Amino acid sequence: MGEQSDRRVRGRDMLFQRACGLDLGTDTIKIRDKNGKKFLYNRNVVALRANGSVLAYGDAAYLVYEKQPANIEVVWPMANGVIANLTEMDLLLEYLIRRFGGASSLLIAVPTEITQVEKRAFFQVMKGQLGSGRIRLVDKGLSDAVSAALPVLSGRGHMLVNIGADTTEISVISSGKVILGQTLKIGGRQMDADIATMVRRKFNLAIGQKTAESLKNNLAFMVNGPRLEQKVFGIHTLSGLPKSEVIPSLAVSVAIIDTVDSIVENINSIYNRLPPQIMKDISKEGIYLSGGVSMILNLPDYIRKEIGIPLHHIQDPKYSTIRGLIEIMNDKELKPVTYTLNDLAAMR
Repeated sequence: MGEQSDRRVRGRDMLFQRACGLDLGTDTIKIRDKNGKKFLYNRNVVALRANGSVLAYGDAAYLVYEKQPANIEVVWPMANGVIANLTEMDLLLEYLIRRFGGASSLLIAVPTEITQVEKRAFFQVMKGQLGSGRIRLVDKGLSDAVSAALPVLSGRGHMLVNIGADTTEISVISSGKVILGQTLKIGGRQMDADIATMVRRKFNLAIGQKTAESLKNNLAFMVNGPRLEQKVFGIHTLSGLPKSEVIPSLAVSVAIIDTVDSIVENINSIYNRLPPQIMKDISKEGIYLSGGVSMILNLPDYIRKEIGIPLHHIQDPKYSTIRGLIEIMNDKELKPVTYTLNDLAAMR
């Protein structure tokens, strides 16, 4: 009896050690174990054959994207920060977590301003492997706040902005909750579309999203930046033939300004709707900026100038959410900021 009891305890400990944080972005997936020793970063995309079988997962599927023949479909399981294709999301996660080495439970960061139905979908992922009882959710703004070492359980107000691939998450938190939030359906991919439109109109060249993203990552800047150039290949819109053009950084930067200004306007709108005491806290403390797109050269300086209050760029902003998830998992006092499927039902 004693040996059986010991085995059960050891089994529970092993499962507990394999708890993982999961940051499901529209563009990428990040998985890290509770101990912070293992990390996986992969594209959130699946390539399917015409018969529905999987050709490639993640990074391998991304290599096929925009090159695939007619009998291959490339599917992005997420859209606007929520799960749009549950079947493909489940297939991809099952593959990645198996490659990761397994997981006994998941803590998943989700946007605040999504519907209960959309939140329920996150509890359905890996259901056959884990069951919904092994999954907990936390608002992405809270995870970013923990990553920034903010006292999220205190009554002080904190404001965070996460600019991701498909969405921008604006969160105001106090006492362990998001008291005001907004999920904007604009982010890095909208900037990619802006750049592709500019290249088509100004250079008569049709380019894909991959090429536009490369121009954004390599050339885009705000305020002042180096005058660089990048040679790209595409299809000439008049002749229909392959052609190359050299694209200057200034043209790329001007192309994304409307999208950046839209984000700034929404930050200001949320800030101006705050209760006076929370506004006072944030005016003193400033706003915390994270997300991979926030790494555009001088973007934090531009936003700081436009909003007129302090702005802090979270260290290594691309990974702020996954870092926060691991810290939450390792701090018992922070468990109340997470919630289960039963908790979600009680929120109605």
